[in-house]
Amino acid sequence: MVMQAIYEAPRPAARSGETVVTSTCGHNCGGRCVVNAHVVDDTIVRISTDKRAWNPDLPPLPACARGVGQIERTYHPDRLKYPMRRVGPRGAGQFERISWDEALDEVAAQLLRVREKYGNAAILDGSRSGNTAALHSRAALARFLNLFGGSSGLWSNMSCEAEIFSVRQTYGTDVTYKAAGREPTDYVNSKLILMWGWSPADGTFGTGTPQYLKHAKDKGVRIVCIDPRRHRSSRMLADEHIFIRPSTDAAALIAMAQVIVSEGLHDQAYLDRYVQGFDEATLPEGAPQGGSYRAYLMGEPDGIVKTPEWAAEITGIPAKTIRRLAIEFGTAKPAAIQCGYAPGRTLHGEQFHRAAYALAAITGNVGIVGGNSGVSNGATGRAGIKSLPAGKNPIDSQVATPLLADFLEKGTAGGYPADIKLIYTMCGDIFNQCPNAPKIAKSLENVEFIVGQDNFLTPTTRHADIVLPATTFWERNDIQTPWAGAGHYAIFMRQAIQPMYECRNDIDILAELAGRVGIEGFTEKTEMDWLRDFTKDAVDDFDSFVEEGVARFPAPEDAVAFAKQIRDPEHHKFATPSGRIEIYSTGLGENPDPFGLGPISAIPTWVPHIDTSAEYPLSLLSAKSRARTHSIHGNQEKLNRVDPDDIWMHPVDADARGIRDGQPVKVMSGYGASILPVRVTEDIALGCVSMKEGRWYTPDADGVDREGATNSITGDITAACGATTYNTAFVEVRPVNPGPVSQER
Repeated sequence: MVMQAIYEAPRPAARSGETVVTSTCGHNCGGRCVVNAHVVDDTIVRISTDKRAWNPDLPPLPACARGVGQIERTYHPDRLKYPMRRVGPRGAGQFERISWDEALDEVAAQLLRVREKYGNAAILDGSRSGNTAALHSRAALARFLNLFGGSSGLWSNMSCEAEIFSVRQTYGTDVTYKAAGREPTDYVNSKLILMWGWSPADGTFGTGTPQYLKHAKDKGVRIVCIDPRRHRSSRMLADEHIFIRPSTDAAALIAMAQVIVSEGLHDQAYLDRYVQGFDEATLPEGAPQGGSYRAYLMGEPDGIVKTPEWAAEITGIPAKTIRRLAIEFGTAKPAAIQCGYAPGRTLHGEQFHRAAYALAAITGNVGIVGGNSGVSNGATGRAGIKSLPAGKNPIDSQVATPLLADFLEKGTAGGYPADIKLIYTMCGDIFNQCPNAPKIAKSLENVEFIVGQDNFLTPTTRHADIVLPATTFWERNDIQTPWAGAGHYAIFMRQAIQPMYECRNDIDILAELAGRVGIEGFTEKTEMDWLRDFTKDAVDDFDSFVEEGVARFPAPEDAVAFAKQIRDPEHHKFATPSGRIEIYSTGLGENPDPFGLGPISAIPTWVPHIDTSAEYPLSLLSAKSRARTHSIHGNQEKLNRVDPDDIWMHPVDADARGIRDGQPVKVMSGYGASILPVRVTEDIALGCVSMKEGRWYTPDADGVDREGATNSITGDITAACGATTYNTAFVEVRPVNPGPVSQER
C-alpha cells in the first residue's frame, strides 16, 4: 500500500529568464539537504537552499557549505572533459585525449582479455560511495560486473562495519543499521543523552540533527559528550565534555556497566524478559559456565573486576568521572547513548558498539520513548524506496576493505583469493580513502589495467590507464532518501543542465560497455522509468514528486527502533537466534571467528591493543572535515577555507617538541609521513593528535605526502569483524621549521 505523501517545493520563485531546479548532493554526505540550482542559459549561476524557519514538526532541509559549494565543483577548471589514455608512468598524471569509441573499445578489450586469461576473480570492483543515489551509484558497476561473470570485491563498509556487525549480533539480521536507532524527533523525550564519539555538527548525521539536539537541550535534556576532541557539537550542545583516549571506549562503557550493576541500578525485570546473556540464567545452551556479561564485569573469569579504577588506567578518564557518569546514566531514565562511527573504526571496534548496546539494554532503555539502542542512525530506513538491483556476484572472492593494500601487493601468495590484474574504479576515490595509501600506490605495479571513471583526476584516477569523464548529479535525474535513515522524506534530484563537455552518465557508459562485451539486459528501462519504478511503493503521485522536488512521508508508528519487540514480545521477537537482545551472541559463541580475521568474544570485552611506543607515542584519530565529503571537494580552494586542514595537538605535547601554533609539522608513522600545519589547542586530549580525513594523497619525490592526507600514515589492518582501524594509529610529530612562529589564528 502506497503511503500518502505531501509534496513541497522548497525553493524561491524564479527571476526573469531563470529556472530554479531542486536537487540534493549526490554524495555520501551525512545529510540529505535541499540544493536549488538557479539556471540561466543552461548554466548554474547560483545555488540556494531551504530557507524556511526551523519547525520540529516539519523541519526545513537547509544545505551546508558543501551544498552551496557544488557550483564551484561543477565548474571547476579541473573537471574531466573527455576520455583519456595514460602516456606516462602510473600515478604521474600524464594522459592524452582520445575518443569515446577508442576508450570504450580499449576497456572492453581489456575486460575480455583478463577474463579469458585469468578468470573473473582477477577483476576488482573498486567502486565506492561517491554517488549514493537510487539509480546513479556503484550498484551500476556491480550490476555490470555481475552480468559479466562476476568480480572480486571489498566486502566491508569503510565507515561503520563495526556497527553493522554489532547490530546483527545484538539485535538480529532483519534490521539494517540505518533503521536501528531512533528518529531525531524523539531526542526531546530523553532526560540524558550521551554523545559518544559522535559530532553531527561536523559530520551532519542527518539533516536537522543538530537542530533537534538543540531543541532537546532547550527543553532541559542534559547532554554529555565523550570524545578525544572537543568539537563543534560539544561546544554547541554539551553540558559536559569528557576527554577519552582513542580506541579505549569499550573499557569505559564496560566500567560504567560494572558500576550500574554493583549499585543495583540495572533493570533486572527488563533483562529477564528481553535480554540473553546478562547473567547465567539466560545464557544459551552450550555457553561456558561463568560466561555471562555480569560474571565478566565482576571479574569471575579473569580475576579482574572492571571497576572505574581499572578503566581509568586505560582510557585516561578519572575513575570518579566514570563512576559519576555511570550512576547518572543508570538513574536518568529514559537515557540515550548516541554512538558515532569513529570509536568503531578501531582494532576491536565491534567491542565498543556491543558494549554500548549492552549498557542501553542493562538500563532498560532499548525500545522505549526517550531511550535508544545505542545506534545513532534513525528508525525509518529508506521509506520503501528501492534502488538499482545489482544482482548476485557469481564469484566468491571477497576481501575486507582495510586489507586492500595487502591484497593488491600479495594476492594468492599472501593467502588472498585472487591476483588482481584489472581494477574498475567508479563512484569513489578508493586509493585515497583506504588505509596505507603509500602501500596501495606501490602495490599497483602488479595490476595490468585500471579504469578510472570520475569527475576529476583524483589520487585514484591518476593511476588509471583509461580515464572516463562522468557527469555530476546536476546533469542527470535521480532520487535521494535521508542518509541517516531518519526523517521520512525523499528528494527528487532533477537534472538542471545538459551534460558538460563530453561527460556521460555512469550507467550509460556501462551500457555502452555492456554491448561491446556481449552482456544482454543491462538496461531494461529509461532513466525516468527506473525512478518511477523505485518509488511506486512510497510515492502516490510521481509527477508531483518530480515537479515539486520533496516528498514528505508519514512518520513511522514508533520513533524508536525495537519498540514493537519491547511492547509486544510474544508477537514481535528480535531476529536473533534467541529472539532476544543478545548481550551474549549465540552466533559468536558457536563460531567466534566468523570471517577468519581473528576471534571475537561472545560478550563485549576489553581487548588490550594500545601500542604506543617511544618511536610513535601519540594516538592519532581521523576527524571529519566540514569542507569535504570524504575526499569529495578536496580540490576546491574556496570551500576548503571553511575548514582548513591542520593537525590538532595539546599544548603540553607541543611544548615538549618545540612546536608552535601554525607552523608546519611532519607527522610520521610506521607506514608513511605527511606535512601540514599544526593547531595547538586544549580541545584535544593529552597524548592525542587529530587530522581531518579525505585530503588528497600527494606524495613528493621522497614519498612524503604534502597535503595532510591521513591515509598516508594509517596501517592496512582490519578488525576481526572487517572494520577499518583508522583510529587505532600511533604517530610522532616534529616541527619542519623549528623555532618560534608568529601566527595569528
